[in-house]
Amino acid sequence: MASNIKYPDKSMVWFIEGDKLGLLTNVDSSGNIRTAERKKWKAISEFVSEGMLLSYQGEPNKVTSISSSLDIDNTLQVSIVDYVKRCLYMDRAAKGRQEDSAVSLSLAREHNRKFKEGVRKYGQRKREKTGGTRAVVPYDLT
Repeated sequence: MASNIKYPDKSMVWFIEGDKLGLLTNVDSSGNIRTAERKKWKAISEFVSEGMLLSYQGEPNKVTSISSSLDIDNTLQVSIVDYVKRCLYMDRAAKGRQEDSAVSLSLAREHNRKFKEGVRKYGQRKREKTGGTRAVVPYDLT
């Protein structure tokens, strides 16, 4: 790649929309970094001769408070709630009286069934929020 960009990880960004790839940079043709907010990111104007390698990784955000939302597929969030309820009912069954323990164990089994069903039903769906292998189809310029 004939380029004047020294650290592309700091001055270039890319995104995928459908099957199209967008590549932006905040470096102008003379190698200076643009700082004006409105014109900071523009389409790259570099010559690419031997192809381009893009790599990325994605990790879900940490849950820091009770009001945080889980950074997973929306369909799996209900299953996570069922998992937490199952654990809470099992803890309650271990600490309570024998009459209360039977009810708590029954509720724990019900939430365990819902959790496993949700993971089986929605666990293999395409995830949008985290990384994975993607195929990008380049334009046919011929």
